[in-house]
Order: sequence, then C-alpha cells, then structure tokens
Amino acid sequence: MWRLHQPLLLLLSFSLAQTGDQIVGGHEAKPHSRPYMAALKDSTGNFTCGGFLVRPQWVMTAAHCKKHGLISWRAAVKSSRPCNPLAATVKALFVAGWGKIEDSQYPEKLYEATVTLYDRKKCQEFMPDMDDGMICAGENRQPQDGDSGGPLVCDGVAQGIVSFGGSFSPPGIYTRVTHYLSWIKEVLEL
Repeated sequence: MWRLHQPLLLLLSFSLAQTGDQIVGGHEAKPHSRPYMAALKDSTGNFTCGGFLVRPQWVMTAAHCKKHGLISWRAAVKSSRPCNPLAATVKALFVAGWGKIEDSQYPEKLYEATVTLYDRKKCQEFMPDMDDGMICAGENRQPQDGDSGGPLVCDGVAQGIVSFGGSFSPPGIYTRVTHYLSWIKEVLEL
C-alpha cells in the first residue's frame, strides 16, 4: 500500500472536464466540471502525472506514474464521488489532463477531449502486441506527454487510465480498468 508523502504533493482539481496526457485537439475544461481529477506534483511543485479519485482516500493513476498505480493519503477528500469501472461497450468517451500543450509547457488549467473507442482489431493494427489489459481510443484527439494517469471516462465512470500514445498520432493507449478490477478491489479493501 502506497501512502502520499510530502515529497509528492497531490493537488486535486475540482472540475468536471476530462482530459489526457496532453490533449491533442482538446479544449480547456470548464472549471469544477471534473471533481475527481487529481494532478500529481513532485516536491518542487512540478507536474508529473494525472490521476483520478476512486475512494475518499485513494487516487488511481498509471503504473509508470507511481508504482502499482494507486496512491492513498491520510486525509479524506470530502466532496468527491468514487468512479467505478465501466463495461467496454460504449463508443464515445472523454479524457482529461494537464499534458504539455505548447512549447513543452504544461497548462495551468485542465484540458479535455472526446475520443472514440476503437475495436480490438483496429487497435492491433496500431499496436500488434496489445494485450487484454489495454484499450485504445483516439481519432484526432488523444492524450500526450503529461496526461498519463488520468481517466478515460464515460457517463461519469472510469473505463481506462491514460497510459501512452504515439507522437501526436492516434490512438492513445489506455489501461483497461475492468481487467484489473479484482486487484483494485483487493487493494481498496472493497
């Protein structure tokens, strides 16, 4: 179990917008539109990754952002709702994050985009070694550097976690939340 310590500051953005790594083709999210979003920063205040609230004291992020992809801390976040996994039958999804937008600069505000879920065969055209723990989504919008760890959301529930994408060319690759659901429940003691 990982606890959030002072070297890693967790800042929550109470906005309902959904974004990705660097949301290519996205737009600035409306303030307070995505209350589950979390920005992970290092001890110097530099942004490292995104994440999302899944329980009052738990943030989920990409495994390459924080070992195991789950972070807990002592103080519960009060005004947030948990995000539950979603079956992979929905086509239109949202992604949000604080990824680099221009001149390698991270934005101060959350960005979001709507993306389309690709079927497995189309995903494998882009990534032949894709496994069952991955899904892909994109079109002309996708997460980029810095959006890692943010949620891929449909109807207010997490479908995936931003993992990686090509250099400004779709699709983005996401960790499939439902693939790891039993492990998530075990860690969260559900």
